[in-house]
Amino acid sequence: MKASWTPSLVLLITNIGLFCSMGQGIRVESAYYGAPNRIGVDVTRRVQRFADYGEPFRVGNDTLRIDPSPNRPKALVVIYEVKGRRISDSVREGDVFYFRTVGESSGAEDRKAAKKKQM
Repeated sequence: MKASWTPSLVLLITNIGLFCSMGQGIRVESAYYGAPNRIGVDVTRRVQRFADYGEPFRVGNDTLRIDPSPNRPKALVVIYEVKGRRISDSVREGDVFYFRTVGESSGAEDRKAAKKKQM
């Protein structure tokens, strides 16, 4: 059976995507990708698309569709808001970026807490 894309089916799929996006509650304020200590490129809109579905993604030239500093190691720096809480995360090229939810901490925060417990 051949699938056909009727206008009502397209509208339904669009609405489902919109509701999924609203359900995540992640708003990307800014996202910059580039080599450390150099000017990066704004990839906010692309990162927001991943945030709309809460999807983790591998940071790289292919995923972000740009190579701002050829032959240099790069990083992605993202500032986003989840349920009123502002979060800032950075990930090196090749690593996976995960959006945190309220109550989750970054690896750095986990290490600080573990050090305090040891003292």
